[in-house]
Amino acid sequence: MTQIVAIVSRHGSLQRELPDPDQLLFAGVRWGALEEFPTPAYWTQQALKHRLEAPAVMASGRSLAEEVGASLLGGPGIPAAVGLAAFARMRERGAFVQPGVSESTLTEWLSEPLDVQGKPLGFRFAAQKARHLAAVMPALLSAPDFEAGPDVRNWLMALPGVGPKSASAIVRAWSACEEVALLDTHLLRVGQVIGLFPRKLTVERHYLEAEARLLKLCAAMDVRPSELEAVVAAEMSRSPETARFLVDHLKATEPASRAAPSAKARAIREPEQIALVFTA
Repeated sequence: MTQIVAIVSRHGSLQRELPDPDQLLFAGVRWGALEEFPTPAYWTQQALKHRLEAPAVMASGRSLAEEVGASLLGGPGIPAAVGLAAFARMRERGAFVQPGVSESTLTEWLSEPLDVQGKPLGFRFAAQKARHLAAVMPALLSAPDFEAGPDVRNWLMALPGVGPKSASAIVRAWSACEEVALLDTHLLRVGQVIGLFPRKLTVERHYLEAEARLLKLCAAMDVRPSELEAVVAAEMSRSPETARFLVDHLKATEPASRAAPSAKARAIREPEQIALVFTA
């Protein structure tokens, strides 16, 4: 029996027919029911709601060098406002268009107090970020012409300090490319619960393999990767209990060890809502 997604909002209306819950999208991954979290049918419905209510992903309008610079000037330990102020300083000084700007000059520029929302603040990672910028800018300023997509991402990954997730985020922001995916632990856990990803797969070690599987899922669901990423991130942000539930479910359904746990141990480990989760 097919399932009908029907969405009506002040932004418009949308209807789509989905296959029977037991039908496979591809080997190992079933559609599941619309009301069953976290099945592909459930996320398809959420993604279609997002499509009606949120604007499509747009390119930032920055050059590729600027996009890489913005990425390198942010990151863990750097508040967004501080990273943006550092980026504005570097762009104003021409760091992303002038070839041959030295590491010492970049360090000097970043060491000057930044105007962050009207307050002068120091940039505590000035030397480190200047070193990263000096290492990548010569290649970026002489980069070949690219068609937006995985080729750009793969080229960026060869630059020092740019990993697959950062490179994918840069390409998405620069070109609004939907041929790459922005993977995180939430998407990984959802994929593991529905049977998309093996349990031992990690974002850090298997990024490109996981991305290929996620893009295949999005194509089968007929939703854009950015839509699926957005709705998973929003749901996990709204409900920390949901994020913990995924963790609990994965722990409770780990492959059996050599010694099978006792009934009492299983009762302690298994979350109360486990019956509500679809598994392939």
